[in-house]
Amino acid sequence: MSQTSQAAQSEGSGGEPQRHVDLPVYPKPLPERDISYRPDENQFTTVEKASLRNAWRFIEPFQRRFGKDNFYSFLTQHEDLINFFRRDGKINLSKLHGHSLAMMRLMSRLVQTLDNNLDFRLALDESLPTHLKNGIEPDYMRMLATALKRYILQSSVIENHNSCTLTNALTRLVQIVGEYALVDVARKRAMSTALRTTFDDSGNRITKIVT
Repeated sequence: MSQTSQAAQSEGSGGEPQRHVDLPVYPKPLPERDISYRPDENQFTTVEKASLRNAWRFIEPFQRRFGKDNFYSFLTQHEDLINFFRRDGKINLSKLHGHSLAMMRLMSRLVQTLDNNLDFRLALDESLPTHLKNGIEPDYMRMLATALKRYILQSSVIENHNSCTLTNALTRLVQIVGEYALVDVARKRAMSTALRTTFDDSGNRITKIVT
């Protein structure tokens, strides 16, 4: 009898023969991979996105107050920027009050679409044309977003929920908002949305800003 057949008999005589499906695929199980700190396309980790969503649950009910207080404090420090809201020498109060909420609404929508990169980028695309057609520079957007980040982190609303993870996540979100207006592709796409080429009654080509 061959050694192979003897080995097979000895294995079978010891009890239940092992089936092929019961045998391990690898000599030892592979270690579980922790993907919670793996950044996504926008460089947010899973724990950072969870931290942002959790914080925003407390911020959202006070969204109007946060936007107004931060914006007016921002304009107090940068008085020259009030000229963006002047029309014929007068301050457009309706536009001023509306803008105080615009950045909060943008940030809120970005937080809500963190897991969907297409919707996340679409939110940025839709906010940019309005700023560009009104002559608002990217530096202004970055400054306002940074001021809002500071206001949020210092607010009593999330005082007990603040962490290094939340700070890093908000910093990244502000960085995205500030840098997005500098991307040539984004600016061209935004301008094509904000501007429309039309013709007057004489057939002359004119560029009309859509409001």
